[in-house]
Amino acid sequence: MQLKQITQEPDLIKKCQNGDSAAFADLIYPHKENLITYLSRLSGNQTTAEDLFQETLVKVWRGIKKYKEQSKFSSWLFSIAHNVALDAYRKTKHEKYKIAVEEVADLSSSDNPHSDYVSKEIEKRFEKAIEMLPQKQREVFLLRMHGNMPFKEIAKLTGEPINTVLGHMH
Repeated sequence: MQLKQITQEPDLIKKCQNGDSAAFADLIYPHKENLITYLSRLSGNQTTAEDLFQETLVKVWRGIKKYKEQSKFSSWLFSIAHNVALDAYRKTKHEKYKIAVEEVADLSSSDNPHSDYVSKEIEKRFEKAIEMLPQKQREVFLLRMHGNMPFKEIAKLTGEPINTVLGHMH
């Protein structure tokens, strides 16, 4: 499936550049989960992440004709999402986004309630740890983990030297 996706991506991009909205949905779908997760962890709020995702899609659709295959599509997509999130962050005058931690799942619906509870607690702590990172470290971490971006591309996106990006990740 992954190989098929890679070989179809250039064709889908060309179709999108010619106005094919069905091809756009096919192009975005493989990246949707990672993109929403990235935006959610960056913003700390699932609802905000979904709004940012929609805004990203609008910007990608409007800019798809300008896309050049010099960089990976996923890197281009995540760079747009990153900029959308930063713009939203700036618009809120640097107010801290609130964490939207999901409620503990209904334990009665699980085969192993204890295991589910422990998993949710670990997830909550991980989310809080990510939120506590300074903004630049959080951006680098999330781009690397959810955007699967190489450090060189993260450096280009953030406008920071590669060694600075590596330091943020460390």
